[in-house]
Amino acid sequence: MVEEIWKKIIRSQGFSFWRVVAFFLWLASFFYRFLFFMKKIASRKPVKLNIPVLSVGNITVGGSGKTPMVAFISRFLLNEEIRVGIVSSGYGRTKKIAFVKPGYKVQKMDVHVTGDEVMLLAHELPEAYFAVHESKTEAAMKLAETNKVDVIIIDDGYQHFKLERDINLVTYDAGVKKRLLKSFPYGILREPVSAIRRADVVVVTRSRFAKDLNLLMKRLQKIHPKADYYNAAFSITSLVSQGQSMPVKYLEDKSVFLFAGVGNFQVLKKQVFALSGDLDYAWELSDHQQYNQTLLDEIKAMAEELDSDVIVTTSKDWVKLGNFDFGREIYYLDLSVDLNPGEEKLMESIMARLGLKNRRDDGTAV
Repeated sequence: MVEEIWKKIIRSQGFSFWRVVAFFLWLASFFYRFLFFMKKIASRKPVKLNIPVLSVGNITVGGSGKTPMVAFISRFLLNEEIRVGIVSSGYGRTKKIAFVKPGYKVQKMDVHVTGDEVMLLAHELPEAYFAVHESKTEAAMKLAETNKVDVIIIDDGYQHFKLERDINLVTYDAGVKKRLLKSFPYGILREPVSAIRRADVVVVTRSRFAKDLNLLMKRLQKIHPKADYYNAAFSITSLVSQGQSMPVKYLEDKSVFLFAGVGNFQVLKKQVFALSGDLDYAWELSDHQQYNQTLLDEIKAMAEELDSDVIVTTSKDWVKLGNFDFGREIYYLDLSVDLNPGEEKLMESIMARLGLKNRRDDGTAV
């Protein structure tokens, strides 16, 4: 409810009641910036680990494609026989239990303990190791102590200053409207856009939704010309359900009921609208939405009332639904990452900076 009201306020335009309330969010944004400044001061001596660390993060609240990038980079490294460890605070989970486990064991855990993003990554990367702790530094240290990983990837680590990293990769959502680029909670910025100056690599995600991608890239490059820049498009490659996969064309003559709790729901809605024969309803839930019996029953009832042929959601939501019977077909959207100027160039650069290529050549990586 709170998130829903906040979104209405920051998205409102012109003179309205919500714009009056927005004044108080503007005042709160000064307090937020002060707390953030104090956090940086308190983290001036970061912990240095004895294995390379890559941080994948962003400068906004909500989704910008961090998790797909973590999955993409991890899968590439795992295919190169490099042992990958992933660190997360398990944001959104309701049971704060710390753990270090391989992905195939995390899959069997309660999603309320792991968090939705960790559970999703565990299903995609069963051979990776995961460390979840409220402190990402503690999680990374425990993971390094296992001697079971060659590189640590910090999921959502750009604002975590207590841990030294070898590469900072930032995802920047091209689909975000410019008027939302204000300090939280008045807008969605965790930090000013100028904060990309700390980044080694900037990946502009959802590039197909940029009004002018070339102009955006030039604007970012002007802020930080020394970073490596890429743009990424997330393509929906298939529809996945329990034990089966369907081509996206399957939706062309279907009426669709969409629900999801993601950071940038409007972009998702546009994608599904373009794919479906008829989008009956698009229900935007809270980011990292927790699902209970009441909410699941409500989704089922709405889909029945609209007589939708198919229910569609995201993989992040899917892992929290259990085996609930919606009374009709339900699929999650399987995404692929299309990088420009290319995934090989990005990964060659990452491996070289982390020293992983040389390790493999020496036969010491695994």
